[in-house]
Amino acid sequence: MKRFLALILCVALCLSLAACGSGSSASGGGSSTGTQEGTVSGEIEILLHKVEINEIMNTMIAEFNKEYPDVKVVLNAPGDTSTVLQARAVANDMPDIVTFTYNNSDLAYVRDGFYLDLTDQAFMQNVTDSALESNKIDGKNYYLPYISNAYGVYYNVDIFEANDIAIPTTLDELYAACEKLQAAGITPIAFSDQELWTLGHLGDRLMGLIFDDDGTLFEEIAAGEASATEHEGMREVAEIYLKLHEYGQPDSLGVGYEQAISAFANGEAAMMLQGTWLLSLVKSANPEMNVDVFPLPGRTADETRVGINMDLGFAVSESSENQEAALAFLSWMSDPENAQMFADMEGSTSLIKGVEVATPEFAKMSELISAGKSFVIPRGYWAPSMVNELQNALQRLVSSKDVDQFLQEIDEGVKVAYAQS
Repeated sequence: MKRFLALILCVALCLSLAACGSGSSASGGGSSTGTQEGTVSGEIEILLHKVEINEIMNTMIAEFNKEYPDVKVVLNAPGDTSTVLQARAVANDMPDIVTFTYNNSDLAYVRDGFYLDLTDQAFMQNVTDSALESNKIDGKNYYLPYISNAYGVYYNVDIFEANDIAIPTTLDELYAACEKLQAAGITPIAFSDQELWTLGHLGDRLMGLIFDDDGTLFEEIAAGEASATEHEGMREVAEIYLKLHEYGQPDSLGVGYEQAISAFANGEAAMMLQGTWLLSLVKSANPEMNVDVFPLPGRTADETRVGINMDLGFAVSESSENQEAALAFLSWMSDPENAQMFADMEGSTSLIKGVEVATPEFAKMSELISAGKSFVIPRGYWAPSMVNELQNALQRLVSSKDVDQFLQEIDEGVKVAYAQS
């Protein structure tokens, strides 16, 4: 039995498999008989982790069935896919297709041989080169990267125009914009430092942006071969973090996420640093707001890259009895025309070549991503509990403003997190 199963057996045996039959389906049926469009047949189950796109996936499945009428697709969207997947792995009853984000817990299934190697599948060439390369595991692609979320700087267009501020393309230009806003009596950035997760998102994006963190630093610290206190990149990240906070609310540690959104949406702050998921919340708070997004800039314009996290990827089970049908579905989904249809409904940045961004506010970030100027956010490489260690250390950094203390806490946090992994 694979080592992964040994780790989860005691938990998974207690889980019910009842959720596995939930969801909706599209018509079709039969056994696998061919390789060409319209001749492939069989039944495939998709375990979907993003409940919010359930209806969109049903629409895509219906369109797929117009070309593949003999493939029955069962969509299973139970909400908490992690417990279902654990149980299915133990029972050797994996879904034909599994969707997931990029993080360590899901990648464990890849490393333990549950998913099919998709590297040489022709449809993988539809994926943007940067997404294909950055999502390799030991040099191979085991899943189809489909959409990503991204992190940028939301800004009030009207405030920028009223104060004659151009979109910053470097960190120094961002600081200069903040100075100009402060001089005009406007709070430049709305932070929500009461919420640990928001602190962590800015922290790991800066780590990817400043020194291209791929998890190596924390691994070396855990092995006693390095220290954050001696790492120039980590020190620079801490210094930038504090510099940005000079332009936030003086009481940011007491400000929650909803409060920060309200302040930004109502013009009490000119900017807010967040991911693509923020846009709908801002528009909900103020439907009339003239809001746009630009990439979090690097030290130079050329160094500016977008921190992304795969928000939807498709893997095919190694043990699936209907791999041909499953691969046909992935091939169909990755066709640029079909991926554009998905993007038009869902709105996130597509990782498929030729797909135009469906959300105009994300166009600037999407252009960089399409040009290969992106990086996978570092937390995807870390021991799982390291995210919490970083968030707590960053909150104390904002309070103490002591960079040396912060770096020492990172060393200590690494030892705790990696001892548990």
